[in-house]
Amino acid sequence: MNRAICTISILTMMLATVTFTNAVKVSDPDVAAIWLFDEDQKEAKDLSENKHVGEIHGNVKWVKDGKFGGALSFEGNVSWIEVPDHPSLQFPKGQDFTVAAYIKTEMSAGSPPMIVAKNYQPVQVLPWYALYYANQGKALDGHVSFFLRDEAGTSHHIASSSLINDDKWHHVAGTRKGGTIKLYVDGVAEAEKGGADFDVGTSAAPLHINGHLDRWLVCVLDEIILVRRALTESEMKALAKSGIEDIFLSVHQLDKLTTTWGKIKQDF
Repeated sequence: MNRAICTISILTMMLATVTFTNAVKVSDPDVAAIWLFDEDQKEAKDLSENKHVGEIHGNVKWVKDGKFGGALSFEGNVSWIEVPDHPSLQFPKGQDFTVAAYIKTEMSAGSPPMIVAKNYQPVQVLPWYALYYANQGKALDGHVSFFLRDEAGTSHHIASSSLINDDKWHHVAGTRKGGTIKLYVDGVAEAEKGGADFDVGTSAAPLHINGHLDRWLVCVLDEIILVRRALTESEMKALAKSGIEDIFLSVHQLDKLTTTWGKIKQDF
């Protein structure tokens, strides 16, 4: 048996033992959830070890042209995703965290909805956290904000200086480190505020993507991630530029074998 035939036979056997469902794995142990939306599925599946499954409600459809791969398009009235409560989605006092998403929208008027929030759908349950599609005055005009509300109902709210309602992809993120919260747009910190070290999302209520009681954002969302630490400035810039894969996902053996297979075909 010549070298080419032998090598191809070995790779064929190896590939047969690898499943496509495990093609990528989360490499960062602090990741609480990742929804890539790269496949057309009836549920929103989380790549993290927590395996959070989001139930899709209403007028939501999968599209091929996301920021990276596929994405979900939310068409307005009654269009949202519900993820059951889980300890990994709760951030008690002393727990740093990050919540981030890519968004594309033209919406510039109406009642402001949440982008990603816990404990505010289908009813408000204190205390909660949210990426909010609203300005500092809690009005919808194309700004985005990071909003925490404590158990007593006190609000800690910071908003962007830039607008994102230009029908282009933007990366939006909120972090908490110690008692300080920051809001990022496209990898740049645009607002911050102290005094925010308290429980958020700790009640037994779901996390939701899009929606806000009876308010619905018309948008496309991609690559939503929650991390149980505050991303650094360099990590945030890299995430906004290159996406989740480069920072948080490791290539599975299948992909390495596929690359090797491609090289073999070139060599022979």
